[in-house]
Amino acid sequence: MLGNLASSLVSPLPQIALKRLAATACGVVALLALTSAGSLRGQGGSSQQGVVKRLAGNAVPTLQSIGQAVLTEDYTAEQLRRFRRPDGSVVTVRELLQVQSNNTFHPRSALTFLGVEGEPAGSPLSQEWQQTYARYGAALVRNGSFQIRDLGRAGSNYTLHDFGQVLRAGRVARRMVVFPNTVDKAIWVVDVDGVTKVPLFVAEFDNQLKLFAEIEAVNFSSGVQSMTSAAPMQAVTPVSDFAAGSAFLGSPAGLVNPDLLAVVADYGLDSVEVYQDPINGREKLVMNYTDGIDQFMVVQTVNVSDPFGSLPGSSANVIGRFRDPALSALVFWDDNVTFHVAGRGALRRLDDVASRIYRQALSQ
Repeated sequence: MLGNLASSLVSPLPQIALKRLAATACGVVALLALTSAGSLRGQGGSSQQGVVKRLAGNAVPTLQSIGQAVLTEDYTAEQLRRFRRPDGSVVTVRELLQVQSNNTFHPRSALTFLGVEGEPAGSPLSQEWQQTYARYGAALVRNGSFQIRDLGRAGSNYTLHDFGQVLRAGRVARRMVVFPNTVDKAIWVVDVDGVTKVPLFVAEFDNQLKLFAEIEAVNFSSGVQSMTSAAPMQAVTPVSDFAAGSAFLGSPAGLVNPDLLAVVADYGLDSVEVYQDPINGREKLVMNYTDGIDQFMVVQTVNVSDPFGSLPGSSANVIGRFRDPALSALVFWDDNVTFHVAGRGALRRLDDVASRIYRQALSQ
């Protein structure tokens, strides 16, 4: 028995409820997309509208064309990334994104912190965010925005809706709504560049239509003049699968190869990596899953003590959970391995993912 699982599992909505939500969401997102979604700016003005009308023949993006851009486009974008705090306030960070394609869905990239809007350079808040970018810049690129990660799965799990042409970063773009086929995933409003098919604006909504994340390009150019990727704070070794990752770590007894088909059949294994931290010596097996656009990860850290061991009633098996609209994170421990399941807050099935993996671990 698992004992006390600190997570409430959410059963799927009936199909009729899903259809009603889709119809309502499309209507509301259409209104947002055609007017102003959250901090959408730079769309008005008769001269801008005139340019858009003259270029009305631009092809409508598809999942395939956006996915092809990931594989082949080199570009540089100065962006504003807006982070929403729990109290509802917003921090806007200016950043420089450089991308060099390598014909995979994981192109080489570099993300440089430029400053916090409204804050002087060197202020405590600016220094805090500079440190955040230094530590997590690669994760923001890889996990913190809209991307096509698997074209086949994206086509099975999402539909595209066209809302016409706009201007973004001085370029003609096409506003698209990317809508999931299940109720527990994010809804995306994406302005796609008319030439390169690279997203120039991304707004992420939860399934209650609450806007909680956005990235806005303010300057964009094709190509990269010079790029130095930030040195990772941990050594990262890509491996082919779970077995290879386990062997790399010396085949510790507590590792689990997740059996998740019953709860996330629309997701598949995207990549497997081994992380080695040179500071504390910790080693992690990181398994990334995707439905083509959305993603979650299962992290197993070996040779660590029970993080819940000092809590009252720690003899019971416990899953600790953090959730807000942007993030879900679940943590549990067994046999000297700490498990960490993390993904977007909309994906309520992560509770069931954690529960299923924990049962596997306890049964070994």
